[in-house]
Amino acid sequence: MSALDRERNKFSVLEDVKPQRSLEATILRLKLLYFGQVMRARMSLERDIMLGQVEGHRKQGKPWMRWLDSIKETTGLRLEDLKEAVQDGKKWRTLVEEKTRNRVRTNVK
Repeated sequence: MSALDRERNKFSVLEDVKPQRSLEATILRLKLLYFGQVMRARMSLERDIMLGQVEGHRKQGKPWMRWLDSIKETTGLRLEDLKEAVQDGKKWRTLVEEKTRNRVRTNVK
């Protein structure tokens, strides 16, 4: 079987299966659901870490993109709005579904 045949086979499998979400959208969905779960917890070290409330110093140079930055970029919400949205679990799940439903696969030609 040639490399070209293997490539064609990959795409035919995707066409046969017709996944509802791309892998990227599935990962993003799980990431957002986890974020909502952690943010609803009252006294949580994970929550403090996500919000950047841990004391300490960072190295000099360009700041790394934080996990929270990617959540804000994906949802288009500010931190205050995110905190409010996650408190209502049903509203949060609806937002997550809305943001991940129409996401297209980037790995398919």
